[in-house]
Order: sequence, then C-alpha cells, then structure tokens
Amino acid sequence: MKGWYNPRTGSTGEDPHGFDGDAGAWSTPAPGLDSPLPPFRPSLSLERTRFAVDLPDASTVTVDVDHMSGRASLYRDDRHVQTADMLVRFPLGSDSIEVAASRYGMQRIHLVSANGSQRRLDPAPGTPEHWRAQLSRRHPGAGRALAAGAVIVLAVNLILLAPQLLEVVTHLPLWADRFTPFISPINLPARANTALTIAAALAGIERALTFRHHRLLDAETDGIES
Repeated sequence: MKGWYNPRTGSTGEDPHGFDGDAGAWSTPAPGLDSPLPPFRPSLSLERTRFAVDLPDASTVTVDVDHMSGRASLYRDDRHVQTADMLVRFPLGSDSIEVAASRYGMQRIHLVSANGSQRRLDPAPGTPEHWRAQLSRRHPGAGRALAAGAVIVLAVNLILLAPQLLEVVTHLPLWADRFTPFISPINLPARANTALTIAAALAGIERALTFRHHRLLDAETDGIES
C-alpha cells in the first residue's frame, strides 16, 4: 500500500488512514514556484477541485487537486509552494495538510495540527463540493434525499451484482479446478448490469462530494475505480 509522500523530505511514510493513492501521469507541467493561483473554472469541475483554510498566522493555504493526473498543488496566499502526487502530506511548520483522492472525488483533505487535532479544509466556491454543501444548507430535505438515494442505489447494486460477480470469479480455473463453482440465482441482461454500474458510479460521486465512505457499501465503486 502506498504511504503518504512528504515533498519536503522526499520520503514515503506509512499511511495511517488506509487510503490507496491514485497518482497518474502528469498531463500538464507543474506550476512554477511562486506562480499565482489561477482562477477556478467551474467548466473543469469534473477534472479539478480546490479547498482552502485560514491559518493562525493569518495566511491562507489553498490546495488545488487535479483528479486527472493524481496531483495536488499547495498555494500559500495564492502563490504556488509545491506540487506532488497523491497521497501527499504537505508540511506547514509543525502542522501538515493530508490530501488523498479517488476518481470519484476527495477521500481526505485535512489540516492536521501538531497536537493531533484535525480540520477538513473548506471547498472553494465553484467546486462540486461547494455546490453540494450549499444544496444541503439551502435545501436540507433535498440533500438528505440525495444521500439516502445514493445509499439505496449502492445497497441494491450489492444485492444484485455481487452474486453475479461471485459466479464469474468462481468459474475461473484457479477456483473451478478445485471447488464447485457458484451459480448465481440472479442473472440480469447486460443492459441492466450496465445501467446498475452507471447508477453506482453516480452514487459514488454523490458520496464523495459529501465525504461519506463505507468499506462495504462503497466496495463496488472502489472496484470500478480500480
């Protein structure tokens, strides 16, 4: 399992939260040192997101996340400090910012203080996370309905797709040559399975936008990602 990367020391430490990194090829050059923070364009919200936090010294730290390349860039008072592949722990004196993301959204974006206290950074205006948080504040009923709908979709997917997946796995030679293959009582047409997979992906995005994750419930979207 990939550990947290510290860009100051260039070392990789143990991952205390159990996240798998998703660093891809660098599709664009990293920002230059001390370059200004570019404006966030909502048209790129499927590819990027951004979070910020005010520090006790009155400075503002911003983390710009590029989902496509698996990178995070740290800015302080709107000036670039460093860029690194996720998982990454950016040092801020005695504190640090931990950043982890999947293709569905953020898994962790927290300021960790020296005393062990943690605070999640605030989503920047225009980002999907900011829009979703505003929806819940302005229309709490709709927000709860979306969250509940995502849970229902993923639960149904587990019930309907898990037996079919188990049948496929147990028919592989490694299993079938030693044990009796499992026959799924559920056999949906390919079109229905495709629709369920798409619905699960949308549910996974909804849960990522609200920083919800459950090892069992979100197992399918974790599998789709991998």
